[in-house]
Amino acid sequence: MPLIFKIGYNVIPLQDVILPTPSSKVLKYLIQSGKLLPSLKELITSRDKYKPIFISHLGFNQRRIFQTNGNLKTINKGSRLSSTIAFSTQANVLPEVTEGVFETVYGKFHIMIESVEIVEVEKLKEEVEKHMNDNIRVRFVSPTLLSSKVLLPPSLSERYKRVDAGYSTLPSVGLIVAYAYNVYCNLIGKKEVEVRAFKLGVLSNALSRIMGYDLHPVTVAIGEDSKGNLRKARGVMGWIEFDIPDQKLKRRALRYLLASAYLGIGRSRGIGFGEIRLEFRKLEEKEKR
Repeated sequence: MPLIFKIGYNVIPLQDVILPTPSSKVLKYLIQSGKLLPSLKELITSRDKYKPIFISHLGFNQRRIFQTNGNLKTINKGSRLSSTIAFSTQANVLPEVTEGVFETVYGKFHIMIESVEIVEVEKLKEEVEKHMNDNIRVRFVSPTLLSSKVLLPPSLSERYKRVDAGYSTLPSVGLIVAYAYNVYCNLIGKKEVEVRAFKLGVLSNALSRIMGYDLHPVTVAIGEDSKGNLRKARGVMGWIEFDIPDQKLKRRALRYLLASAYLGIGRSRGIGFGEIRLEFRKLEEKEKR
C-alpha cells in the first residue's frame, strides 16, 4: 500500500505582495521551478483526473485565502501565512523537505516547515474502526467543486458529456462518497472504477441519513483563461453531517473519506479547491442532546 505525505508550511512574505489567483500558485510555482519538492513536478503536470496531490490555498488567521469578487488580495510584509501540500509518490522526497528564502514571480517568501506527517494508507482501516459508532461531519474548508454528473450511469455518460451542468452547491452524501472513492482508487492504482463509483454513490444516497448541515454556495475565481479573462466557478462551503447505518457501506465510505481528508475531493484539488476536514460526533454526545 502507498504512503501519503502531508507537509505543513509557514509562508512569510518578505515584502508586501499581491497574491495570485488562486493563492496556491505560490507553492505550485516553487515546485514547478524545482526549488521546492522537485520530485512532484511530474505529478503536478500530469493530466490524470484524480492524481494524488493536493496543494492548499494560503491561509491567514486559520482561514483559506481565495478570490470571490475580482479584488486582488494584498498581504503585508512579515504576515505569517500557512499552507499544506499532501501527496503520494514512489520517489524518496524526504531529502527534499527543506525550507529557506525563495524568489518567485509573486515576490520573495520565507518558507518554513511547520509539520510533516506520513500515513500508511493500509493503516487507515484502523482509524475507520474508531469511528464506526460516530456521525460523520464533512467540513468544506475551501470551496469545493463537485459535479453531479459523477452520478450518471456510465452508459449515459457519453450521451450527456457535452451538457454543462456546473457544480453542485447542495452536495448529497452519495456525491461526496463517490468523489472520495475515485481519489482513493487512484491513490492505490485501481483503474476502471466508473461503474463502481456510480453504484457506490447511489447506495450512499439511499442508505444514509443526514443529521444536519450548514451549506452555502460561493462563486470563486479559479484562474485565468488563455486570453487573460478571469475564470469563475460556483462551489460549496460549510458542512454536512450524516450517518450510514449499513456497517459494510460505512466502513468503505470512511476509508475513502479518510484518504480525501488529506487529498481533498472534487475538481481542482491540485490548486487548493476541495479541502475537507472530517469531524466525528460520539454516540454519548448525540444522546445528551
